[in-house]
Amino acid sequence: MLELGAELISSDAVAIYELVKNAIDARSKDGVTIEFCVTLRHADYVDALEQLDQLDESAAEASKTSAAQELSDIKSTVLNALLMDAPRAERQAISAAVKGAKTASSLRAALEKAYVAHNWIEFRDHGRGMSEDDLTESYLVIGTPSRRRGLEKKLREGGNVEYLGEKGVGRLSAMRLGSQLHVATATASDKRLNIVEVNWRDFEDLEKMIEDVKIVPAKGPPKPKSEGEWSGTTIRINGLNGSWSPERIKEIATFELARLSDPFSGSLRRYRVVVLFNGGRIDIPRLDRDVLGRAHASAIGRYEINQGKPRLTVDLHCRDLGKGNPPDDKQLIFERPDIRSLLKDPLTDIAASALRTVGQFTFEFYWFNRQQLRTELIGAEGRRLVKLQQQWAGIMLFRDGYRVFPYGDDTDDWLGLDRRALAAGGYKLNKSQFIGRANISRTANPRLVDQTSREGLKDCDEKTVLVELLRYVIQDRLKWFLEDVERRHAPPTLDFEAAERRVNTLQSRTRSALKGLEKRHASESPVVRELLKFFEEMQQYFAAARTRANEVEDERDRMLQLAGIGLMLEMVAHELARSTETTLDLLTEAEKDELPDDVAALFSTLRDEMKTMNRRLRVLDPLSVSGRQRTESFDLAQLVREIADGHSAQFRRHRVDMRIRIQGDAKQVIVKGIRGMFVQIVENLVQNSVYWMDLKRDEQDTYKPVIDVTLGSGATLMEYTDNGPGVQPTHREDVFTAFYSTKGKTRRQGLGLFIARDCAKNNGLRIYLSDERRIQPDRLNTFILERDEAGDA
Repeated sequence: MLELGAELISSDAVAIYELVKNAIDARSKDGVTIEFCVTLRHADYVDALEQLDQLDESAAEASKTSAAQELSDIKSTVLNALLMDAPRAERQAISAAVKGAKTASSLRAALEKAYVAHNWIEFRDHGRGMSEDDLTESYLVIGTPSRRRGLEKKLREGGNVEYLGEKGVGRLSAMRLGSQLHVATATASDKRLNIVEVNWRDFEDLEKMIEDVKIVPAKGPPKPKSEGEWSGTTIRINGLNGSWSPERIKEIATFELARLSDPFSGSLRRYRVVVLFNGGRIDIPRLDRDVLGRAHASAIGRYEINQGKPRLTVDLHCRDLGKGNPPDDKQLIFERPDIRSLLKDPLTDIAASALRTVGQFTFEFYWFNRQQLRTELIGAEGRRLVKLQQQWAGIMLFRDGYRVFPYGDDTDDWLGLDRRALAAGGYKLNKSQFIGRANISRTANPRLVDQTSREGLKDCDEKTVLVELLRYVIQDRLKWFLEDVERRHAPPTLDFEAAERRVNTLQSRTRSALKGLEKRHASESPVVRELLKFFEEMQQYFAAARTRANEVEDERDRMLQLAGIGLMLEMVAHELARSTETTLDLLTEAEKDELPDDVAALFSTLRDEMKTMNRRLRVLDPLSVSGRQRTESFDLAQLVREIADGHSAQFRRHRVDMRIRIQGDAKQVIVKGIRGMFVQIVENLVQNSVYWMDLKRDEQDTYKPVIDVTLGSGATLMEYTDNGPGVQPTHREDVFTAFYSTKGKTRRQGLGLFIARDCAKNNGLRIYLSDERRIQPDRLNTFILERDEAGDA
């Protein structure tokens, strides 16, 4: 029994919160009063008992005079430790007990009895109260299902849920706070108070079974006289286990009780909690919404279920980030395909139905650049707002307007913000920079249930959906938004150390893939050796670029060029790793009897990409004549067919039908440009299509993936359409932005379409998403590659 209480109620703050929840569930209209009477602090009491133990041990050797003096000293220490602000009657009672003791043993007995009687916490409410039957059948039954039954009934009938608690273990909070419990309660129909008393020390006898401890409710004195039919409950806990002080209670009031009910609510009325310490009132602060207006950025959103389909809407906003930028806003909308993709990850793979069963929820996060905040705010008002931000920092979770512990605590990082911020470049969004909340409800989110230990929500697929989506909004989309604003309004800087680490990782992956290719297909060893030669040459350019960066790192007017160099290094390294690994996968995963006799097309495509990457790196050196981009005339239709042939084994595995046609009666589409860049454009489109069509095929057994490519020699060179889930229209331009992605975490790089657009621009072309809805009415599925009127091609 004692272990159960210790395990389930993890802290004094949680214990107080659980007992306040009882008053809320009892529908106490005037709130709850928590009164502390602390006459002798627990630490001083324990020290006195320890001194008495030592006195007993030395009594045989000490003289009577010496022992008497030591006993007198212990008495004086206890009397001096009595708190002067404690009620006078309580102090006098303990003082009389101590002074009346003549021996060490009698002092110990008197002190123990007096401490229990005159140190207590009382919780008083005027709620529904409990009858004698309620005490017997519910209150004294640990884990009673009475409230759970009521909850399930309300969920079935669609009514409002009446209770915050449902497990029937909150009463064990009294065990944590003190050694004795006294409950006096009555319903409106009762004439007298119903009394129950529990001495938790009765459970310390290891020889007793639970049924050996007899606890029986009894009738008490008449109810208090007042207008109407009085009802309510008073819970008094004696023999306090902790050392309480005004400072400690103020901390709990500031960081726990202040967050008991939703402080973000626009309502001026919140659940009334009065806290008294030895007659003095402890204030519970309110959230001053002025501090939210000083936030540098915000993400406010909602997750909805409409006709069984989930939809996540996020409104991003920022003010001046210290870069001279004007205020900026952006709305993002994620529909079922996007959300399913975000959660499609080996570490967070969940049942698709959880996207619906999680239920709707809302959230609002306010981000503060604390260093900038201190600079902006001066004087007393500035110091006040900075202190408020520190006081309310954290992201809390509220259910039906009441907080779910421990989310939002100083030591809690339920969204993993601090861990991610340590490893991130750019903006480091850690939990102490946020004031925020997420809102759920018992009826809308019935599967988001608290752990019995009050240590957050139980693990389930629905919790994963909630946590991962909130984490994505902050760590990916808000961070991307802030960095995008900064890129557009300030000269970019470059972290070459971080870029070099990423490039080295990608280089290692590339070398491993190339060696695997040579081992897997020995007949193409000459080509692989040529690729390795390209690779070694690229490494030289990586080193040269780093040297060049070091030479000009103090020249501010060249930072733009250096940032471009760094991004190109990372881009090319990314493409190099992707291309070689994709080729190796195609050869490795295919059955041996599926391999065509001639795989030259596959290696030719890879070679074209590698040559182009090499050229792009050579451009970093403006004096390199050999590095100038070379254009050539070639048949785009033939190139697309070669790429399709290179993916034939992959298409068979994924059951993809790629259809290529040329407008009119033409047999060829001759273009003039850099062949390898066209390869990269098509390759990135194909890779995206396979990913998204696979996602759709996982959920629709009858789905048949199709890619349609239409080529022409006019202004539009290529129309590329797949019948996958498509792109949400609000992401139409975002998908071409570096590092923007809605793929699962392990696939989330966000460079493919950015590279495709860069390649198109270098060839005097432009690539964009058509706003024509060819496949489905609310998503975009067609990419257009056309000649740029301002270009030369």
